[in-house]
Amino acid sequence: MPKIFIIEDDAWMAECVARAINTLPGTFTIDIFENAIAAMSALSDCPDALPDLILLDILLDGPDGFTLLHELSSYDDTARIPIILVTSLRLNLADLTIYNVQNILYKDQMTPSEIAETVQHVL
Repeated sequence: MPKIFIIEDDAWMAECVARAINTLPGTFTIDIFENAIAAMSALSDCPDALPDLILLDILLDGPDGFTLLHELSSYDDTARIPIILVTSLRLNLADLTIYNVQNILYKDQMTPSEIAETVQHVL
């Protein structure tokens, strides 16, 4: 059963993303975190149960998504976790592949089916 982290400070947006993922066939374990610190705590508490995918907002309260990307990339095990950014910022995917960012979903354009298709493709 794939484990997915959603790191998003907007509870409504996080729930929408989770619902879109749950339309896919199969069962997923989805953990939602409202900030980078909570996500990093969960990663360090269970190093043997790392997520198979992280959906990450960049503009978070506290340390932002870029800080989390840098932190994840500094450890061999977490550097391998694929990342999908869910953001309102216009970013260049080619600049972010060093952080294992697989795709960028733009909040003002994404649809539930696009979220599901992107997650399915990355997993």
